[in-house]
Amino acid sequence: MTVRDLWYKTDRKTGVKTQSKRHGVGSRWQVNYTDLEGTRTSTTFDTREEADLFDAGVKVKKNDGTLISADKREVLVEELWEPWLATKSHVAEKTRKDYISYWNVHVKPVWGKKRVSEIQEHQVIAWVAGLTSMKGVPVGGEPRPLSGSAKKKIADMFGSMLTRAVKMKIIPSSPLDGSSKPRVGKSERRYLNIEEVDSLLFAAKKPAVKLMLEVLLKTGLRVGEAKGLKVKDLDSERRRLYIRRDVDDLGKIDETKTRQHRDVPLSQMMVLLLEAEAEGRDPESFLLPDEYGKVWTTARWRVIWENLLADAGLESTLKTHELRHTAVSMAIAGGADVYVVQRMCGHASATTTLNSYGHLWDHGLDEAAEAIERHLESERKRVESLQARRAQREKDSEVRHLRIVQ
Repeated sequence: MTVRDLWYKTDRKTGVKTQSKRHGVGSRWQVNYTDLEGTRTSTTFDTREEADLFDAGVKVKKNDGTLISADKREVLVEELWEPWLATKSHVAEKTRKDYISYWNVHVKPVWGKKRVSEIQEHQVIAWVAGLTSMKGVPVGGEPRPLSGSAKKKIADMFGSMLTRAVKMKIIPSSPLDGSSKPRVGKSERRYLNIEEVDSLLFAAKKPAVKLMLEVLLKTGLRVGEAKGLKVKDLDSERRRLYIRRDVDDLGKIDETKTRQHRDVPLSQMMVLLLEAEAEGRDPESFLLPDEYGKVWTTARWRVIWENLLADAGLESTLKTHELRHTAVSMAIAGGADVYVVQRMCGHASATTTLNSYGHLWDHGLDEAAEAIERHLESERKRVESLQARRAQREKDSEVRHLRIVQ
């Protein structure tokens, strides 16, 4: 590594300096160095101080193993996309489609043509905070801010891409390492009461629709999981449904959200209903098809759902997913513990279950309050008994002392 003066050349024999052909043209000082991959390269500067500072920095970075070659400093964010997406072949197809949507709608337009080496933490934080969407906004309307959960997903994806850049030795470290994640507020879940449940079931006049509602309300399945059930997934003897697949918006089979399989319990009544539905049918056929015998698509179910809400007199903003929350709330009210609910919902851990539904175990809070009262009462009685025994001993001691004196 050397700092070279491009405006002057030195005669090797005499040591005399003379002006070069580049004198007065362009930057004067050049730093020549070899990067960690053995590539010879150089960078020019206007002043000797800048060149010396860069030269010293190159020496430090080579010692630390963080020196990036000149060609890699030119890598654009869009060049990371395909290598990064290739590492996500294990995710569910729906998740993969979400990544592609995030990239095309939010990341690529802002960061695609940016050099990876020039990305700074504060720029990304400001960008994430200002993310908006036009989805569901009327024509001519103002874009709405994305939810905290959506911002977090996009930030996590972009952060993962930058981590991939580190592994590809494009940058020495991610500018987002140690950055705080967008806050995700607690979602306001809606739990249907018994009157609303009955109204919804009464509004379902078609048997296929009513059976789908029954399953969602009494098992806590995700909608895609219920759509993806096949006749062979019903185990009447064990009273179980085997959850092995999901169905996407277009009715195509996909992996489950967590890519994990599980068994979900059924009541005796649900077993009878599903047995009647499955009787005489091909084991590979869908257990809960639409009224035409085909797999449910999101577009078809959305029309049915909107009509159900209107006929049942429920608010139009209610989502089908709230049936899952309602099922969990009923299971907890019936005495199910956290581990049972975890298995029923297919959560990765009990922590996820508690974060989502911990507030529903209110009877535990009531018990804790009563336990405190019982403990206080018990302690008072114990102390009173102790004091009574102590007073009795003192009294007995005084009587013995009087007898001795007499």
